[in-house]
Amino acid sequence: DYFAIVTISLGEIVRVLLAGEPLLRAGSWGSSIGISRYTLPGETWWFCAGAAPMKAPLAGPDGILGTADDVITAMSARDCADVVGIGSAAERIGDLMNLGQPAPYMMLLAIIGVVSLIAIWWLLEIILASPWGRILRAIREDEEVAQHHGHDILTHKAASLALGAAIAAFAGALWAWKLTGFQPNHMMPARSTFLVWAAFIVGGAANNKGMVIGAFIIVLMEFVFNVLVAGQGSSDLPLHVTAERIDSLFEWLVRDSWAVVEVFIIIAIVGLLFDWKGIKTTGLSGAAVFTFTALVMGERSIEETFIGGDIVTNMAYVKVLLVGCLILFSLKFNPKGLLPEVPSRPPKPAVENPTQEGGT
Repeated sequence: DYFAIVTISLGEIVRVLLAGEPLLRAGSWGSSIGISRYTLPGETWWFCAGAAPMKAPLAGPDGILGTADDVITAMSARDCADVVGIGSAAERIGDLMNLGQPAPYMMLLAIIGVVSLIAIWWLLEIILASPWGRILRAIREDEEVAQHHGHDILTHKAASLALGAAIAAFAGALWAWKLTGFQPNHMMPARSTFLVWAAFIVGGAANNKGMVIGAFIIVLMEFVFNVLVAGQGSSDLPLHVTAERIDSLFEWLVRDSWAVVEVFIIIAIVGLLFDWKGIKTTGLSGAAVFTFTALVMGERSIEETFIGGDIVTNMAYVKVLLVGCLILFSLKFNPKGLLPEVPSRPPKPAVENPTQEGGT
């Protein structure tokens, strides 16, 4: 636990330091921070079937076409996508899927991602079934017992950390490939570390299947929240009604704190009557928090925070809140995850000359 806290803290320190690094700024005045517009691997091969063909020559400085100073440039990958019959992988896959156009570049990344997932899954399954995998499980359960059996705990932990870091680095490379650029804000723990942690907790620890299921749940939740953020600004988009309800609830929490205190007191009374310790604690804690809010936060603080008088929820913070609630709910009611680890033993070696019952 302490190691995880230290590594997350170091990662955040590095992110903040890089945010002020001048070499990572672009633009004439260094106004844009981050790395972007780099060459995407395989884009030319995907759309151009290898080397990019040349465009039609243009007249050079002499203004006469067909002379030695004609300007001849190669097609870009996007230009190749508009050429019919070029025989590229994008064109063949587009025809196979009846898209009516060449397959998008992200299809290549999706194929690489699926193949990588299968390969890493196969590798980890072999490792978990190996003697080293059993040593790692023994260290996870009880370090002292594993050390008593002669295993070097520090060496095995370092090797496990190196393997996990290599897989994470490969995933980060694919992520930067997908984003076509990255900035320090992309590496905020709320947008990266805690989402992976939530997938790990929700799906199930020490279980590759659970991790994949948890990742699917978090990615779908991310997609829904992106739609919710978009729907907040337009009544023509989906989930606009849901966004309005969230805004109304948030405005009620901000403006009518004493009514919220009454609700939490009722919850605490219900917990006290039925002897539900968790409900009682929740009610008392909520009543204390909103009592402090009602006494300290006034109308002026609301005007200073919400310029213009419109109290609107920032959906990015709502997403972080719900991810945190999801982690707490999973740890409280289902600590082993949706697909918990199934204990297994290695197969017993076959006995060549089994002794029959009653024999000598």
